[in-house]
Amino acid sequence: MFTRIRCLLIKEVTQIRRDRRLVAMLVFVPVVQLIFFGYAATTDVREIAIAIRDQDHTWHSREYVRALAASGYFRTSTLTGPETEDGAQLIAGSAGLVVVIPAGFGSSLANRRPAAVQVLVDGADSNFAVQGLNYLQKATRLFSERLVRDVELELRRDRGLRLPAIVAESRAWYNPDLTSRNYMVPGVLGVLLLVTTMIVTSMALVKEREDGTMEQLIVTPLRSGELIAGKLLPFVAIGFVEISMILPVIRFVFNVPIRGSLPLFYLLSGLFLLTTLGLGLLVSTFARTQQQAMMIAAFVAMLPFVLLSGFIFPVENMPGPIRFVTHFIPMKYYLTVVRGMFLKGAGWHELWYEALALLACGLVILSLAVLKFRKRLD
Repeated sequence: MFTRIRCLLIKEVTQIRRDRRLVAMLVFVPVVQLIFFGYAATTDVREIAIAIRDQDHTWHSREYVRALAASGYFRTSTLTGPETEDGAQLIAGSAGLVVVIPAGFGSSLANRRPAAVQVLVDGADSNFAVQGLNYLQKATRLFSERLVRDVELELRRDRGLRLPAIVAESRAWYNPDLTSRNYMVPGVLGVLLLVTTMIVTSMALVKEREDGTMEQLIVTPLRSGELIAGKLLPFVAIGFVEISMILPVIRFVFNVPIRGSLPLFYLLSGLFLLTTLGLGLLVSTFARTQQQAMMIAAFVAMLPFVLLSGFIFPVENMPGPIRFVTHFIPMKYYLTVVRGMFLKGAGWHELWYEALALLACGLVILSLAVLKFRKRLD
């Protein structure tokens, strides 16, 4: 048995090595894509364009505008035209937020009364709107705290009084700078593994059928299991080579820490490859051409995997029925593995459930693919 598989492996490796475009797509293209998507896949919002209409023109209003500009979150500009142009700023995209400082703003603060400003925000992009408002509220809170400190100093100096205050001292673990790239880049690794291994596996098997060489393999003494093992094992090795080339990029280009055990990471990645290669084999049993294989893989498998795995949208925020469906998405468990091991240093004690889920998904998918593939061999 091993002799027959070895002969088929030699044939597959020789065939892959001669196809330089396939080698480039499997090994080098994922690295380039990781660098490109790693910088693009970020939810951080910086340098928000904010237009300010100052109707007060007092020392307090000017200090508030300076506080917003000095926060590091905004690019400020001043509105001097009619107020009807405020909404036009948002429509044209010239500003993401419009802040209107009303008349009486400074006098209210000088008399130690609360003062309000009006904020218009472009809500077309909800993530941008939420982060923009959060940044504005943070800058406003810091400005307000500075005014409170000034009042407190006056009271302490004049009357010996001290205002009570509650201070929340927070510390972010595992991602101290709260950089979204540290969370997104490991997820990109999972997406690239899914795309490259599944599509290439499905297209390679369909190509055998298109070229007429599949029938030649069928009439050989190879059993169906040996044939499938010989076809998939080279792609398993390529998947590990791809991981080995991507890890240095993640660590040294994006400065994402890798705190977990590398042997455990390779083991769990192998379980994930079991599911992606099984999906590629399953797709190949339904497709008759390489174009069909790519279309089926893209729309039936990859799109649900990316959208329902938690790569972009948190699974916890999805409706109950959809959350139930996500339990059958292998990439959901793999993303938990890579993000947990990279950022938190999670080990087997924390990831045993995800490992068992990946193993179960891989065995089920690969078994279905083998049964369906065997029917094509009859």
